[in-house]
Amino acid sequence: MDEGQLILTFLVAGALGAVVGLERQIGPGVGDVSGGARTFAIFGVWGAATAYVGSRFGSAAFLASLVVFGGLVLLAYVSIARETGDWGITTESAAAVTFLMGAVVFDQQYVTAVALTVGLAVVLQSKGWLSSVVDRFDHDDVVAVLQFGVITAIVLPLIPDEAFGPLNAINPHEIWLMVIFVSGIGLVGYVALRILGRRGLGLSGLLGGLVSSTAVTLGFSRMSKERPGLTPALIAGVIGASGLMYPRVFVEAVVVAPELAGELLVPLGGLTVLVGGVAAYWFTRRSDEGAGEGESVTAKNPLSLSTALKFGGLYGLILFASKFLLDRFSDASLLFVAGLSGLNDVDAITLSTANLVNEGLSTTAAARAILIAAAVNTVVKAGLAASLGNKRLRSVALLTLGPAALVGVVAAFVL
Repeated sequence: MDEGQLILTFLVAGALGAVVGLERQIGPGVGDVSGGARTFAIFGVWGAATAYVGSRFGSAAFLASLVVFGGLVLLAYVSIARETGDWGITTESAAAVTFLMGAVVFDQQYVTAVALTVGLAVVLQSKGWLSSVVDRFDHDDVVAVLQFGVITAIVLPLIPDEAFGPLNAINPHEIWLMVIFVSGIGLVGYVALRILGRRGLGLSGLLGGLVSSTAVTLGFSRMSKERPGLTPALIAGVIGASGLMYPRVFVEAVVVAPELAGELLVPLGGLTVLVGGVAAYWFTRRSDEGAGEGESVTAKNPLSLSTALKFGGLYGLILFASKFLLDRFSDASLLFVAGLSGLNDVDAITLSTANLVNEGLSTTAAARAILIAAAVNTVVKAGLAASLGNKRLRSVALLTLGPAALVGVVAAFVL
């Protein structure tokens, strides 16, 4: 590396360090930090210089510079912590990352260094927002997420990947993969719902549809009688959650059996537009109006071992029943299982049917079963809204979900 490039390296390292220092100087916790833009610029240069010294004089020189840097930061940390009583290590950790960023710059990984700097500054700046988000979660949520890690990283590798039983219908490994897939979808919706909090019932309901559109319909319908002033927001949530079921079903089916895309894209896409259009209309009707402190969709965390086992059992049962009927009767018998399954859940029948496509079931028969299950489930939600909701919500739900279910049935038999 020539002198000009070396100078440029130090300038870049110093500039990136100054960005982090500027955030420390004017960001959250101002006044309680051990350095600002100038100090962190020096940290960045120090990291680059340490890498340079190490490349010229060996690892011992690199280690000596690193130890001096660590000692200086430690000394500043102890001194300031004793004076202020704040023993947090955020700023000191940022100093260490800035030092490493300087070393990355010396290695001429400029894009990586910039990304590291920006990411660090964003994390430091988001202290207040992250605190408010963390406050939305509790101990049970942490336990449930850890359980998701258990069923994914520990249980899955231990489950045998071979078919057994009558008709070789049961493959424990495949069943558990479906459990993880559905649990992951639920996790995305649940986390988004927790982060959103009470800010907007309509959007909360939509995100709740990733967890359970039936639960959203049940809860919001009841709320419409207790708080009629929130009806526009509640309608947006109910219709939005119901509409989200169609793209969710499409993604689940296509991930397992991509050839189903051609059969399901038009009917499920049309239903998404139909129901989603109504939901969008009600979203524009000031769906956040009147949403008070306690007004938000309540959904249980979908991640627990008991929930996973229940879904796995349901999925395996539906898969076995489907294979049995297809072996003994015609493809049309699958519609019976689909209709029964749709009364409670569309995920299990969708995934099991998609798996049957990989084993030889025609895409037409599979798509027909999935559409029937979705139609039945839509009827169930329309019934819940009609029986539990106030007059306004009842009318919109019946006029939207009723035709959507009919369209689904017609599309199933037109295939």
